[in-house]
Amino acid sequence: MAEEQKDWLGDSSFTDELLNHLDEIPDDVRKKWPKDLAALIDLYQASMQRMGYEEKEAKKIAHTLLAEQAIYCGGRHVYIPKGDRFKQAVRDIELFNDWHDRGIVPDELATRYKLSTQHVYRIIKEQRTIHMKRVQPSLL
Repeated sequence: MAEEQKDWLGDSSFTDELLNHLDEIPDDVRKKWPKDLAALIDLYQASMQRMGYEEKEAKKIAHTLLAEQAIYCGGRHVYIPKGDRFKQAVRDIELFNDWHDRGIVPDELATRYKLSTQHVYRIIKEQRTIHMKRVQPSLL
């Protein structure tokens, strides 16, 4: 872990030694965890396995991700948008990249993404603003 990450996480970050023993937690103890906590570990692990990680490595990564998430936002209510909102955000980025990087015209994008041409123009305008803020920071 990079030094700046250690500073950002502070002394409360989980060590590799602790993370290596998380899978040794007995099932009767895990059953007492909030259902969402256990579900997130299972979700992360399943995702890692779909990506080709072996079960043991996937479990370690899942525990690490959840431990870091607990440090970052533990005790706070965090809004996570529904999957369709996430898919829409990814679609908008892909659409913008098709227009900006590949030169695909809005009419063709409308057909490709099954949107009206007007909607495509709105997405391009919105994504262009986001893109400009990222590549050309404010001078203030």
